[in-house]
Amino acid sequence: MKTTFFIFEKLLIISLIISFSFLLVVQLSGYGRGLSITTSLFDEGNYTNLLKGEGISKGIIVLRNLNYDYKNVSVLVNGEYVADFNKSSEVKIPVYNNDIIEIDGTKYNNKVNVKVVGISSNIDSPQLNKIVTTSQSIEILGRVQIK
Repeated sequence: MKTTFFIFEKLLIISLIISFSFLLVVQLSGYGRGLSITTSLFDEGNYTNLLKGEGISKGIIVLRNLNYDYKNVSVLVNGEYVADFNKSSEVKIPVYNNDIIEIDGTKYNNKVNVKVVGISSNIDSPQLNKIVTTSQSIEILGRVQIK
């Protein structure tokens, strides 16, 4: 009985060491190619997003603040901040299929208009020239549909 337990213990320890070594090799091989899972704090253009997948298309949407006096208007993608109009009246936003784009105008009592002035050729929705008006609210511009 003691020898059986001793053999089982040795096999368990050896398999643990082999599994851990294999895990390290797999992780280090992906590290050299720059593969990582990103969070919203990083610019997704600089990283490969493993959660979105390699084969999924990325599109670009260009938005213009029609009321440039109100610069502190934010653009949210999937509820997370991606840009604002502080430096320019136009912002470029990288988007993926089924992303939800919202305009945050909660800092102003007056109406703020934001217009879609550019979309990449692979985007079906939102449509070009669509205008969203916010008044102390977060308004949905639309769900991204990529061809």
